[in-house]
Amino acid sequence: MKCRSAVMLAIGISLAASGCTLGRGGNCNSGLFCSDCIPPWVPTPKYIQCVDDVVVWETGKNCGIHALARYRHQCGQKLTADFSAGFVQAYIDLAEGRGPLPPSVPPSCYWQAYYRSCAGKPRIEEWYAGYQVGLDQGLQSGVSQFRRIDIRTFGCNGGPGPAPGIPATGLTRLGI
Repeated sequence: MKCRSAVMLAIGISLAASGCTLGRGGNCNSGLFCSDCIPPWVPTPKYIQCVDDVVVWETGKNCGIHALARYRHQCGQKLTADFSAGFVQAYIDLAEGRGPLPPSVPPSCYWQAYYRSCAGKPRIEEWYAGYQVGLDQGLQSGVSQFRRIDIRTFGCNGGPGPAPGIPATGLTRLGI
């Protein structure tokens, strides 16, 4: 029950935030992977995975929607609903830490007999085309970093750097 209340709070905060805002303080000079697609700050005293899951999903979706609007404006043409759905899904998948590859199977809404026919297959192709463009755009936005935490390593003498013979990756996935 405690997690449900925390999730509801996170949903409210996520929906109130645009999803693509400069975060707390608005300082993007800190470097690597910074973008205009920043999850909202959630006022909790500790990490709560179910809250983080909702924030990551909502932020990925909102950032995908905003990026799609920019892409649509740059294209200057109307995009299909299937292309748009694929584009936004790519952002969500990147935010959730999935690899930067299209899924081998389309979403279940495309499993009906109609989509297996020659009339429906172009719509599946549109979804995959949108997904691929969403991946390309999302990888540049930094949305794929939402499930990673920065790891500091220290050498044997307490100074910065990895211990001899141990590679320092610097980034580790959460929740996996």
